[in-house]
Amino acid sequence: MTRLPAWFGTGHERRAKLLACLAVVALAAASVGVLSAPDQPRLTVGDEKPENNTLVALQGYKHEGKAVEFSPDGDVVWEYAKPDDVFDVEALGPDRVQVSTADEVPDAECPARYRGDGFENCVRNSLRILNKSTKEVVWEYAWYDAELHEHELHDADHYTVAASGDGGNATDAREDRWVMVDMGNDRVFAVNRQKEVVWEWNATDTYDRPAGMGPEGDWTHVNDVDRLRPGVFQISLRNFDTVAELHVANGSNPSERSVTVRPVVGPNQYAGKGDIIYEQHNPDRLADGHLLVADSEHDRVVELNRSGEVVWEFGGSATLNWPRDADRLPNGHTLVTDSYNDRVAEVNEDGDVVWAVETGYLPYEADRLPGEGSSDRPTATEGGLADGGRESVVERYLGFAVAISKYVLPAWLGRQVLWLVVALLSLVGVAIETVRWRGVGLFDRQTDELADEQ
Repeated sequence: MTRLPAWFGTGHERRAKLLACLAVVALAAASVGVLSAPDQPRLTVGDEKPENNTLVALQGYKHEGKAVEFSPDGDVVWEYAKPDDVFDVEALGPDRVQVSTADEVPDAECPARYRGDGFENCVRNSLRILNKSTKEVVWEYAWYDAELHEHELHDADHYTVAASGDGGNATDAREDRWVMVDMGNDRVFAVNRQKEVVWEWNATDTYDRPAGMGPEGDWTHVNDVDRLRPGVFQISLRNFDTVAELHVANGSNPSERSVTVRPVVGPNQYAGKGDIIYEQHNPDRLADGHLLVADSEHDRVVELNRSGEVVWEFGGSATLNWPRDADRLPNGHTLVTDSYNDRVAEVNEDGDVVWAVETGYLPYEADRLPGEGSSDRPTATEGGLADGGRESVVERYLGFAVAISKYVLPAWLGRQVLWLVVALLSLVGVAIETVRWRGVGLFDRQTDELADEQ
């Protein structure tokens, strides 16, 4: 058996020096990882490049939010980087883009009601319609709320209704509407181009807020809305683990437009972890009433039939890490926003990733241009889609640790969190073993001195 060099000593001395060597190796590995890390964004899989560009909303870990358009080669061809956080981006036409944003505002610049309210700073939520070429904001609807977290605007959907003539009769003209989710106030509401609220639904109209949870508590976390057809809107109640429909009754004015709720899938109450979906994002309605959902906390994407049965799934913690959007493409592929892996990936009918771009900066949602709806997109049953992905408990917790570190450390350093943890623990061990090593030697000398005196 090979013996360690005498320099390492024995006992506590040996352990202290070995741990010091391990710390040096870990720090060296982290440094190499930082220096050799490829630039972002970048194309990581290009087996089947798409024909069209892809719009991506980057939330950002620390106010790096932006809306970005990627080419099939993974190159940035357009971006809008003014907001702190971006949660949704949609194309409205050849030169119009809709962006759901949130900006953190210093307390001194907040409306009076949010100064000294017990929260640091406030948030300005804003739905912006941009001229894509000039990046000029041509229309905006905005409001303030108590704080950035759990109070942002995560989604909005544009639709049109028949305009009314002078006599109240419908004309051939169309009027714009935007429906938005107001997470901080647990409501969904729609406005017209004049910024008038034309209907709204408050969660307190249907559900009872849990005892002890104040109005600023993260109750429903309503994070998505889509207009399915006239008078019917699909919403995602994330903290209920529920997807539901809002049915808006006609009325001559907003006060006469009643709204009823019909659950689609989930327990339809604030009751902890859901069995089918768990803190989901961005559900999409497909053909035949199927539902495609980013099942975020389960690290997967699932498709459910009308009966709520899973007919297709892709993911697992060794494949996806907190996905927050999934769109079925016309060719049967699925575009997935893999948030904590900082990438957007396209999955083919065999359950394999055939195109992926590492975006950086915590992507929230992605749309393949021209960004049309999903209602006519093929279901997994029609397309014979195969499941894909794999599960790993180790990757689940390691991926979560890396993701959380990016909220604190620079992103380039956060990716080396495993080596940094090893280095830190090694240095703690060095300190402990050094104290024991030196302390034992000091104690022995003191004992010998006392013996000599006696």
